Amino acid sequence: MSILFITIGVVVGAIILGIGIVYLRYFIPLRPQENGFEYVHVNDDGTVRELYKDEVEYLNEEFHPTDGARPYIKSRYKSLTPDKRMSGFIQRNRVPKKVEIKNVVQQSIKK
Repeated sequence: MSILFITIGVVVGAIILGIGIVYLRYFIPLRPQENGFEYVHVNDDGTVRELYKDEVEYLNEEFHPTDGARPYIKSRYKSLTPDKRMSGFIQRNRVPKKVEIKNVVQQSIKK
């Protein structure tokens, strides 16, 4: 009977540890609260910039979960797209503190 309780305790402990690791890796903010739009853009070279007006409008649209035109939102700064590129949108608070977020001239990317 005590072996059963020990086994259950180990399993429960492993589950709690796993949840904690996932939380720390994907959800904890990496920088303090900052002014600006919730998302920024990571370029292929690893630099991060503010968004253009068109990108802000695009991210403010409502998308169906299976819509192929919905934006790719990175969960981690170093994560890569399926085609092995670094670029994509990311929440501002998920960018490491040591990475500078550069301002852009607020213009449209459509020409």
